Amino acid sequence: MGHYYKDTKELYDIYGHLMERLLTDEKIGPKFGSAGIIIKFIYTDPDAEITIDLKNPPSKPGYYGSYYLGPCNVKEDVWSKQSADFSHSFWHGYENPVAAVAKGKISQGGNIVAMLKLLPVIKPAFVLFPKVLVDMGRSDLVIQKK
Repeated sequence: MGHYYKDTKELYDIYGHLMERLLTDEKIGPKFGSAGIIIKFIYTDPDAEITIDLKNPPSKPGYYGSYYLGPCNVKEDVWSKQSADFSHSFWHGYENPVAAVAKGKISQGGNIVAMLKLLPVIKPAFVLFPKVLVDMGRSDLVIQKK
């Protein structure tokens, strides 16, 4: 098991809160929602899948996209596989995904160019993720800058 998440349920709980905030945020949401792609994140340690649908109309009012925790029938345009610990550090803004692909920390497939276009859009989420953790009472998972 990885360092940050004790199990898949905990990962889904935390990332579910993050997705809620990202997909309803008045500044980030519209830019994120206009990406027009479906992304599947595949995590290891613990094993999990999260699919973010930014192509089809959102399933809930007030959202700029939909997300699915766990395997689903929505076919992705691009996928990214990484350890949950790497993802946790990424959402704090401490990882470079392009370098991580080159180093083998991330494997990807599909329309990678479309996903790379999202990087500038999600930068504000790097401030949001630690806030989500604190709001959830999980400040123990906030990575402190060294």
